[in-house]
Amino acid sequence: MRVESHRYAEDVLEARFEREWDEIRHVLGTMDVPLRAAGPYTRHGRPKTPKRQMRVFGGRHANVLLPVDQSVMNQQIDEALVGLGWTRQPWILVDHDGQPIDTHLRGDFEKNGIFVEVEFGNVASLYRDLFKFHIAGTTGAAEVGIIVVATAQLASFFDQGQATWESATGLLPYMRVGLQLPTAIIGLDVNDWAPVEERYEQMLAQLKANGETGHPFETVLREPAAGLDPG
Repeated sequence: MRVESHRYAEDVLEARFEREWDEIRHVLGTMDVPLRAAGPYTRHGRPKTPKRQMRVFGGRHANVLLPVDQSVMNQQIDEALVGLGWTRQPWILVDHDGQPIDTHLRGDFEKNGIFVEVEFGNVASLYRDLFKFHIAGTTGAAEVGIIVVATAQLASFFDQGQATWESATGLLPYMRVGLQLPTAIIGLDVNDWAPVEERYEQMLAQLKANGETGHPFETVLREPAAGLDPG
């Protein structure tokens, strides 16, 4: 797990919200990476199994297998945080008395003024998260924001074109201009790649048995940002 801070967010969390910060780090730091089933094999239709995408590495067009199930990862985080007393889907906008205003603009989780957005979507979704933090901070609904994204290495095994820790931290110079809310950017990584690699190899075997090609696991792990969809 990696952490980068905007406006000293990590210092604020450690000084004023130690318990909540410990809960977040425990949930994210101890979570097992959920994996998709290796088969059965399908060639056409949606979703294809094993889940795969065509990408280019070193000039070679082949499939990358996608064993990590980000939807289940979302569910695991949701269940763990709600179980610890975090509020699901908090209002972003509050009035002068601190009462929520129904604008259909909600966050993912909140506790004691800490707003959390878990973002396993595309980069446009990340911009919306930052906009919500701007609103929450301006209205006083939030004191600190936390954005949870995957590292590029992890995201390369569940989809492409995703918001990543690397892309989010790359926005820090622009956040300093317009976002006043202290915001911590957490990048989820993998503690043990062995189960991911094992499932990748199982999926790759399904592919090869049906006459399709795939990139080796080591190639995808080594160069997570290099694979491009040839269209």
